[in-house]
Amino acid sequence: MPPQLTLDRVEQCLQQGKAEAQRLGVEAAIIVVDAAGHLLGALRFAEALWVTPQIAQAKATTAVAFRASTAELEDRWQERPMFANSVINLSPGTFVVGKGAVPILIEDTVVGAVGVSGGIPADLDHAIATAAVHI
Repeated sequence: MPPQLTLDRVEQCLQQGKAEAQRLGVEAAIIVVDAAGHLLGALRFAEALWVTPQIAQAKATTAVAFRASTAELEDRWQERPMFANSVINLSPGTFVVGKGAVPILIEDTVVGAVGVSGGIPADLDHAIATAAVHI
């Protein structure tokens, strides 16, 4: 059976992300998805914009679909804007090309991702997502 995320790991990701967001002073939404992009866990700071959970989930879905951080994808796709637009238009609201999501790996297998939205600049979202997945 391939490795899978456990509820304990999902909770750990959310708590680590929350701690990093607090350290950075970012009112954010933090979302954990499984390998198919389905929601496993979420939190939103009280002052985070209402739309941040949807953005964070779309970032996480993008990271898991392409098995790469959205920071890496953003860099990769800057030279291919037509491709990036095509991906986004595959299913509006499902994918976001922007920093803030990092895959979760178990035994070198992508089992999910953490997506974050709320930080300005988006490098803060990436830092929070990176802290969230750290073991």
